Amino acid sequence: MFTVDARSELAVPTETRLNSQFHEQKLVEQFCRQTQLLKLVEGSSGRFVANYRKSQRPEDLLAPIQLRLDFEYRQLLEKSPKLLQHIVEEPLQFEQAVRYCVYGLVRSHLKAASLKPVDINQLHAHWRLVGLPYTPGLQFESQDQSLRLGLAQVQGILAAFTPQETLVLQSIWYCGSGCMRNAIQTSSTDAPLCSGCSRPMSEYQKLRITETFRLLAILPSSAVQTPRTTGCLHRPKLIRLRAHAYDCELKLGSSYLITGYFAGSASTYQLEACHLKST
Repeated sequence: MFTVDARSELAVPTETRLNSQFHEQKLVEQFCRQTQLLKLVEGSSGRFVANYRKSQRPEDLLAPIQLRLDFEYRQLLEKSPKLLQHIVEEPLQFEQAVRYCVYGLVRSHLKAASLKPVDINQLHAHWRLVGLPYTPGLQFESQDQSLRLGLAQVQGILAAFTPQETLVLQSIWYCGSGCMRNAIQTSSTDAPLCSGCSRPMSEYQKLRITETFRLLAILPSSAVQTPRTTGCLHRPKLIRLRAHAYDCELKLGSSYLITGYFAGSASTYQLEACHLKST
């Protein structure tokens, strides 16, 4: 059974902690091969190969490879409880393990297709932990001045959300002065300087890949259940929700369970959601 001890932050107490990212990467690869995730990876790299062979344009070898991988809670519990433990304890390290694992699988596929390996910055493997039930030991309670550095959950009422904003995942640049050099940038639209002639480069506009996101304000359910309470100020929790992290419709006043973690660029009270579902 999946349990979380809030004091020790152990997801599966009988298992030892995993400290090796290489070991975790192997666990991710093993899990992918045991489930449908391997076919998703092969399908994305297969579309990349087919697109290049159809166009025969060199710039298409710089195109992004984007996919969403759903790590099902029940499958993890059954096939890889160690991996489930590490997702809960170290979501950022797990994210890197997923990235390098998928990159290795894509490289193997491209090698079999007689193509050169792509740059790792061309790979955008978005992961979600789907089906994780409400777990009291994972609840994020900022008023206790105790912030979980691993996976956390927020359950409450959607009080507000921002309009959709655009996040640039990857842009491809080329030098038009004869150098024939290319550059890949992530999360930036500023023209880089050519490493050969130091002139500003031009962008392949059709190869830019973006994703939308919103900022959510989540109030605790008690703020709605006891609206006549005086002398109490309910402070919402701020969540950044990217497009790949949810499938349901967002409605003000509806209840949601959000699983997330603190990303490196997140502010003190902002979580990066890796999955949202209605409750």
